[in-house]
Amino acid sequence: MARAFVLRPGDGRSVDLGGLRMSALALAVIVLVGCTAPAATLSGTASPAAPSTSSVPIVTATPAVQTVEPTATTLVRTPEPIPTGSPQALPPEIRVVSQAFSIATAAPLIEVVGPYRTTTETDLRRWVPTFLEALDQYRSNPVANQGLFESLYAPGPYAELIRQPLRAGVPFDQKRKFELGQLTILHMYAKPWGRVAYIDATLTYTDRITAADGKTSSVQRAQQARFVNQGHGMYKVIDGYDPALARWVDGEQPRWSALALEAEAPNQMGWFFQRESYVPGEQYPHAAPPGGRFLITAFDNAWNDSLDRLDASYAKKEFTTRRFDDLTVRISRFEPATFLGDGIVTVVVNGQLVTAASSGPERSTTVTRTLRFYRITRDG
Repeated sequence: MARAFVLRPGDGRSVDLGGLRMSALALAVIVLVGCTAPAATLSGTASPAAPSTSSVPIVTATPAVQTVEPTATTLVRTPEPIPTGSPQALPPEIRVVSQAFSIATAAPLIEVVGPYRTTTETDLRRWVPTFLEALDQYRSNPVANQGLFESLYAPGPYAELIRQPLRAGVPFDQKRKFELGQLTILHMYAKPWGRVAYIDATLTYTDRITAADGKTSSVQRAQQARFVNQGHGMYKVIDGYDPALARWVDGEQPRWSALALEAEAPNQMGWFFQRESYVPGEQYPHAAPPGGRFLITAFDNAWNDSLDRLDASYAKKEFTTRRFDDLTVRISRFEPATFLGDGIVTVVVNGQLVTAASSGPERSTTVTRTLRFYRITRDG
């Protein structure tokens, strides 16, 4: 399963990250309860009952204390990631504390309309010839191209139904090629905030067979399948429709679990606290430069401003070390957008914020934050 978490504002927008299969991505987060930092404080407020993705949280940032020091270091802004070899804080260790949490009822999906539909349909039609070529490549050598097939179909009963005849390969005295017929969009469903969830479409194609004597024949084939965007112009089939039984083969039972959410949390959240952590000798800022952010929201602006103040405080040597110790996370709520498992994860994080100046002792402050993360799934 490929999953991603991205900064999730409460304004109903989302961001589509690249579609490589990966187990950890960026978690999107709204800070509802901030912690106190030596040089800057970021806090936010939101309604305790924040199941709606259309609500906009109020985020405030306290003014930074301005101090002028002639020996302050100037941090050179550079695009992320920080170059290899530059001192950089590691993501902190995060321990998950299991507990029961509330699960919201997913809102009914609606048909996509407007630019999203037009753009998505264009992308899917552009990808289908590549899809058929990959199926040809797989059946030419199923063992060598196992990974290729898995990049096209999510694991499950329907994938095995497609795999079995292809695994038989191509007879040595034949040449075979799939040729595109027609792609018909049946439904294109939207998540509550408007982005495409998945597409139901019928794909017809011809299996063109050329015998050793040059004679040709053909077999007409069709798949009524469910496609999910993988990013970078790629898609994946997550299910297929069985017309005889009048149902989807894999079905729409939830493809996520509480255990999965808890298992993912430490790796997915580490980057957030890493951005607020410092070690001696850093040369690059933690705040994103103008034009360097892919998502501009009230929270994103407030958090980036807070990082900017931390960068300034670090440059003035007001602290040389900043880290988070003994971090624990408890999931308190999940608001699924679809049965695939994408949605909003609310967590409560507790820990110790440790800071130190070059010639002073370490100071530890207890911190508690309530964060909301947007979980993206590509194939369930």
